[in-house]
Amino acid sequence: MPSVWVKELRAPFLLLPTIFVPVGVAIAWNHGAFDPLVALMTLVGVLCLHVSVNVLNDYFDFRSGLDLATIPTPFSGGSRVLPTKELRPESVLYAGILFLGIGLAIGSYFVFRFAFDPILVGIVVIAAVSIVAYSAVLSRVGIGELMAGLNFGPLLIIGTYYLQRGRIDLEPVLVGISLGILVSAILYINEFPDAVADEGVGRRHLIVRWGKAKAATRFKVLVASAYLVIITGVIVGIVTPLALLSLVALPKAGAAASILGRNYDKTTELIPGMASMVLATIWTGLLLLVGYLVRGFIF
Repeated sequence: MPSVWVKELRAPFLLLPTIFVPVGVAIAWNHGAFDPLVALMTLVGVLCLHVSVNVLNDYFDFRSGLDLATIPTPFSGGSRVLPTKELRPESVLYAGILFLGIGLAIGSYFVFRFAFDPILVGIVVIAAVSIVAYSAVLSRVGIGELMAGLNFGPLLIIGTYYLQRGRIDLEPVLVGISLGILVSAILYINEFPDAVADEGVGRRHLIVRWGKAKAATRFKVLVASAYLVIITGVIVGIVTPLALLSLVALPKAGAAASILGRNYDKTTELIPGMASMVLATIWTGLLLLVGYLVRGFIF
């Protein structure tokens, strides 16, 4: 049973917030603020919200019939736990609500602690609305990729930084935008195998709207822009030059774009490209973290 829940929670994807929250904390530490308890609570809250997204999305995709129409891959098509009847839909729904409640409780604590600061209120509200409305609304109107990137990029990094320092600076904003674009790119490339099935249940995301050939070409621009944000930030003196370590992950992102360009209408052949995009995002986050830790300890 525990292994089934590991599959349902999509545990490997929880690496992203596990890396991104420390990036936000490390930037704040470089700027003179570090509270380990707040950092730990932030990580737990973000992980719970991420789990709730995964689980509730799985539940609603099953209820809509989408999971029965997709060809599963390690990165798309859902966890397959519900179609194979390894768990009951009610159990998955309750788990999603439970994790959402824990995440929002932690967020609400910080909102109260900061005297209902409008920045934190906005972040918590956007996160809650995005989670609840993702399957039913956001994915149907073509902004699911945008909202995923916004939540797991700039809002996550800014929120983490703000809880440490009590203010916003441009450096975490730019780093958050870069990571958010990469998260959007993961969702974007993972949507290609499910595009026909998604359209059949009313999901009008960007792949459906643009068509696979055009969407594959635009993926290159999306990925390149993530690293251009970091480069631009360094050039204008906002982001530390050590953030350029993240460019070591650029070949992985380039490999994802190349594979997608050749195989946008082939599911099996596209899987290495999906894996490359996930690895590019993980390595970019880790290299940014290393850069900020080196800066903090040495400079």
